[in-house]
Amino acid sequence: MKRITEGVRVYLREFMPGDGMELYALNADSEVLQFTGDSPFASTAEAEAFLQRYEDYRKYGIGRWAVIRKEDNAFLGWCGLKLHPAEGITEVGYRFFKKYWGQGYATEAAEASMDYGFFRLRLWRIYAHVHVDNVASLRVVEKLGMLHIKDFDYEGLPAKLFARVNPNYHLRLVDKSTVLEVRHPVLRSGRPPESAVFNGDELATTFHLGAYYESRLVGVATLMLTGRPGKQEDGVYQLRGMAIIDEYRGKGVGGALLNKAENEVVARGGDLIWMNAREKAVGFYKRAEYRTIGPLFDIPKIGPHFYMEKSLNSGKQAK
Repeated sequence: MKRITEGVRVYLREFMPGDGMELYALNADSEVLQFTGDSPFASTAEAEAFLQRYEDYRKYGIGRWAVIRKEDNAFLGWCGLKLHPAEGITEVGYRFFKKYWGQGYATEAAEASMDYGFFRLRLWRIYAHVHVDNVASLRVVEKLGMLHIKDFDYEGLPAKLFARVNPNYHLRLVDKSTVLEVRHPVLRSGRPPESAVFNGDELATTFHLGAYYESRLVGVATLMLTGRPGKQEDGVYQLRGMAIIDEYRGKGVGGALLNKAENEVVARGGDLIWMNAREKAVGFYKRAEYRTIGPLFDIPKIGPHFYMEKSLNSGKQAK
């Protein structure tokens, strides 16, 4: 049995053989499933087979965890963190037996899960989606300090999306020398320090961003007012030198830097960002609605890239 985290009254552990009986009973209650879109298990055996196939712990290091009451080891339900790889986001979710509703267990378990995500895993942001008619869960996310982002369709169900940002992170403008602290070891490892200095770093129209976890610089990005290749145009910035130190990758730092860069470009009167994106980063930029233009090409000593861009003005089409 692997314990993950705990609250005052409960602890959270990984599922283990035998939990299928509890999951079968949990999903057999139509009121428990009312706002989920899920179907009940046909039998305890089917629930056990589901657990045997459940690979989130191995693949992502997180998942849904059994919620156990400390005083009597009662199985209350489940709670935990779920990674959505296609969207690059992590969400908190839970499900409890009806007899334990209204006693604060959902809030306690969800708060423990989020603390684990923020302070152990150092995730930038954690999301939650709630069916628009699920009044009890809407109260829970409010208690968790999560902010409403948008209304949307979640797997065919009307839902509200909420999020909370890790309080240990912050973003700010930095100077050209500061970005080299991350840019050089991440992007130019094994090469002379001057290889990480870009033409245009020093220009007044260029700005640099730093992402910090507490006081540690963990990510950087640079935006240069350049126009697109071969074009004379205003309001167009090139994104360069996006770099995240290894242990903070996959935690949302890059997405936060990119969003901050877009907002800063708009504040400065810009309306388009372009970059030469490393081939392995194309999926990340596509999730942020950047588009590839043209074929894959090679930058000597760096590797294969795609040209990508995004208009920041919804009323203006890139030409």
